[in-house]
Amino acid sequence: MQERSKRKMRISIRRFERQDIPNKVRWINDPDNNKYLHYELPLEVDKTERWYDAIKKRTDRYDAVIEADGFPVGLIGLLSIDRRFRKAEYYISMGEAAYKGKGVAFKASELLLNYAFESLHLKSVYLFTEEANIPAQRLFEKLGFRRERLVRDDRCANGKIVDRYFYVITRAEYPKGRYVSPIQYLGELSGNMLYVKREDLIPYSFGGNKARKAELFFKDFDNGGYDCVLTYGSGHSNHCRVVANMAAKRGVPCYIISPKEASAETFNSRFTDLLGASVTIVPVDRVSKTIENKLQELRDEGFSPYFIAGGGHGNLGTQAYVDCYDEISDYEDKKGIKFDYIFLASGTGTTQAGLVCGQLLDRNNEKRIVGISIARRNPRGRQVVVDSINDYLSERCEELLLYGVDDKVVFLDDYVEGGYGDAGGDVLNTVKDAFIAYGIPMDSTYTGKAFDGMKKYIRSNNIENKSILFIHTGGTPLFFDDILMM
Repeated sequence: MQERSKRKMRISIRRFERQDIPNKVRWINDPDNNKYLHYELPLEVDKTERWYDAIKKRTDRYDAVIEADGFPVGLIGLLSIDRRFRKAEYYISMGEAAYKGKGVAFKASELLLNYAFESLHLKSVYLFTEEANIPAQRLFEKLGFRRERLVRDDRCANGKIVDRYFYVITRAEYPKGRYVSPIQYLGELSGNMLYVKREDLIPYSFGGNKARKAELFFKDFDNGGYDCVLTYGSGHSNHCRVVANMAAKRGVPCYIISPKEASAETFNSRFTDLLGASVTIVPVDRVSKTIENKLQELRDEGFSPYFIAGGGHGNLGTQAYVDCYDEISDYEDKKGIKFDYIFLASGTGTTQAGLVCGQLLDRNNEKRIVGISIARRNPRGRQVVVDSINDYLSERCEELLLYGVDDKVVFLDDYVEGGYGDAGGDVLNTVKDAFIAYGIPMDSTYTGKAFDGMKKYIRSNNIENKSILFIHTGGTPLFFDDILMM
C-alpha cells in the first residue's frame, strides 16, 4: 500500500460528455465546492441536460473533465473563445475532495493551457477570481498568470457584491520560465528608431533562430521514440551546429549530409566536429539521394532516425517564429510601441514565414516584414516563403488568412552578392561597425549581410521617422571567421 500511494497519478483532460452530467450536478451542488462558483443552485440534471444540448456543438467554448488515473475528478475549460483576437477565458472546478491539494488542478491546467496555445493558437488566456479566493490565486500565479487589476463590485455572489481580480497569461509567457529573447533600443538610423531582437542570446549553443527551432524539433524527437538524427547543411550552417549540440546532449548519434560546394571549414563546422556529428560530404546534386540512402541504411540497422530538413524547414520551424512574433507583439503592448518594419535574414524561408503567419493570425495588417535574402534569388526564394506560409495556415485550418499572403511577403534578393557564404567589403565593414557601435557580433553569412541590406534599403527608399526592428537570428561563431578576414 505504501508503494502504491507514492505512485505518480496520470492526469488527463477530455471533452465533457453527456455521461458526465450526474458528476457535474453532484460536484456543483456540494457546498464545499461552490463557495466561489456563480451557479443558480441547486443545479438540476434536466436543466444541465438542456445546457449540454445547447453547447455541445459550439466552437466558442471548450468544456472538459479532469481525470486522475481515468477517474473523473473535476471540470476545466475555456469560455468565450475568440479566434479573431485569439483569447479565451479559463475556468476550473475540482469536484472530488480526495484529489484536492495533490497537484491535480495544476497539471490539468497545464494541459489546458497547452491546448489553448498549441492547438487553438490563442495569444492570451484570462480569468476572474474573487478577491477572497486565496488558494485559487496561488494556483494561477504558480501557472504563470499575472494579476492585472482588481475589478470593484464585479459580481453578486450569495447576495453580496464582491470584488474580483483579473488575471492573464500570454503565449509569449507560457510556460512559466520560458526564455524570451530581449529587445533593445540601438539608437537612430537614417532618421529612424532602430531596435534589435537578440535571438543570439537564446541560452543554448550561441542561440539564434536555429536554437529556437531546434527546441521544437527535439521536443518532437523526445516524444516520438527516436534514437538518432539526420539533417542537411553546409560548413557555415548554424542549424547543423545546434542540431549536433542537441543530439550530443542526449547522447544520440547525429548524421549530417553536407554539399561539397559549401563545405569550407568554419568555426561552425569545427563545433560540429567537436560535438561528434558524422558528416558526409557529397556534390549538391547527390544530397537528396544520399539522405534517402542514409535513412534507409539506419532503418535497416534497427535505428529509428528523426529527419530534420535543412535550416529547420517545415511547419515546426515556422511555428517557432509564430511564437517569436507573439513575443514581439507582447513587447509592443507592454511598451506602448508599434514597429513599422521588421527586417531579418531570410534563408530557407521558415523564419520569415513564421513571422508573417504570426502577423496574419494577429490580424495585424500594418507592419512590413522584410526578408533580406542571404542566398536565394527570386522568384524561387519568395515562393519558398509563400509555400511555407500556405502549408502552415492550411494545416491549422486558417484558409481564410491565405488571401492575405501575397501582400505580406517581401523577399529582397538585391543584397545576395556572391551567394550563400559569400559577401564583399561592404558587409564586412558593417559587421565591424556594428560590433564597434553596439557591441553586437554579427556575421557576413547571415546577420551582417541582412543588416547591411537593411541599411541600404532604408536609404534607397527614403524611409524616415519609423520604428524599425531588426531580428538578430544568430551566427556568433561565424563572427570569428570574419575577424580573420578583416
